[in-house]
Amino acid sequence: MVGRKNELRTERDQLGEVQIPAGAYWGIATARSCQGLAVSTFPPHPRLLDAIILVKRSAALANGDAGRISERIARAIAQAADEIIAGQWRDHFIVDPFQPGSQTALLNNVDEVLANRAAEIIGGTVGTYSLVDPHKHVGLWQSPQDVFPSATRLAILLCLRELEPIVLDMERLLRRKALEFDKIIKVGRAHLRDGWPVTLAQEFNAFGSAVERSFRRISEASLSLLELNVGGAVLLAGAEVDSTFMSRVADKLSEVSGFRFKPAEDYFRMMHSMGDFVEFSSGLKELAVELSKIAGDFRLLSSGPLSGLAEIRLPTVFCEPSCSLEGVLPDRCDPLLPESVNIVVFQVMGNDAVVTMAAQSGQLEANFMMPVIAHNVLQSLDLLRQSMSIFNKKCIAGIAADGLRCRELLERSGALAVLLSRHLGREKTIALIEEALATSKTLKDLVIEQGIMTAEGFEKALLCRPLGMPGAAGITGGEQRLE
Repeated sequence: MVGRKNELRTERDQLGEVQIPAGAYWGIATARSCQGLAVSTFPPHPRLLDAIILVKRSAALANGDAGRISERIARAIAQAADEIIAGQWRDHFIVDPFQPGSQTALLNNVDEVLANRAAEIIGGTVGTYSLVDPHKHVGLWQSPQDVFPSATRLAILLCLRELEPIVLDMERLLRRKALEFDKIIKVGRAHLRDGWPVTLAQEFNAFGSAVERSFRRISEASLSLLELNVGGAVLLAGAEVDSTFMSRVADKLSEVSGFRFKPAEDYFRMMHSMGDFVEFSSGLKELAVELSKIAGDFRLLSSGPLSGLAEIRLPTVFCEPSCSLEGVLPDRCDPLLPESVNIVVFQVMGNDAVVTMAAQSGQLEANFMMPVIAHNVLQSLDLLRQSMSIFNKKCIAGIAADGLRCRELLERSGALAVLLSRHLGREKTIALIEEALATSKTLKDLVIEQGIMTAEGFEKALLCRPLGMPGAAGITGGEQRLE
């Protein structure tokens, strides 16, 4: 990097002169954006920055292949891009992510850093732009209306690639718990009232199925993000753009990213409509909703330890010291991880609402809300990845079942009526349930006391085929004994 820490250089534009740190790779366009339009302290999202850099790299190489810029300049821009992807010069990207328009400010920041670093690579001077120009070389045949939407698509796919193994791990853990709890029959509940007998395995298998189906919809929605419109805005403006430029950029971006990109079928739609992002964000919201249901059910199933359901035990990750009654009460070990998941879920739902409103707020040929759409979708991906990873390792993996408690609640509930009615008939079973409620005895106690069944006969009557879909997650639906 050129220049010492306290040295300055002067850059000029049509508005006048600006003093810039001599060692900065960003230039006057970046400086003006930071001076006049910064509204937050957030840095650019790292994956969005990677995506913009990769798009710029691909465009430079495509222009170099076509002879529109020299191969020397194209290679220098590509080298500068590779350095940034590898972790260098990241502190030179200083633009607020809430800049208006199609993130022209961040794109200018990227163009200036790439141009200055590329010029330095081939022997030029930072800040002169005589060898490598941010607009004539780095941004050739590109527009914010096509680069930023395309880069946002790539950034989302990069974040989704990081989320995918976490989601699959959650599904795997839930399916594994279903196998572990296969023989535990318990009270099923509807409207929080005693229902019919189910297995704890069926509940956990349903959790796994919900996660799997939600992520399948997210994956399906991500397929629409593989269309790119780099160069489309310039083409629609009437410029004589090489028809192969868009396909060249898509091919080169595919090579470096591992995704199979293709030129958009309708460039005009890509600038007009944010529907692809709305669909994807909606998929994230659906996953968040399922996570909230799972976390809430975990809290109910583990409630207690003495006065609640207490059918499962969640791992203890934190105990809150008791400060009441001079230490008379024991420390509280609350289910904080399910609560944390629900906090994240609410944020993801809010982000989806922002994406929805922002997508419908763009007018005509451009959507000035693109920056906030990108910010919210990427934040949702980050929050889900981090929250689910912790939830997997510190909660789901350590869940244990209390089979005795499940058996106790089942025997005291009306759920056994579903099984006993097969042997005793409906009227006799109803009479026994009413007597059990009046005397606080269990159905087992009553049928044995009244000589209706022996203890052995009662156990045989409890051989059942649990309700639900046979075969799911290793659950065969065959006859099983209460354990």
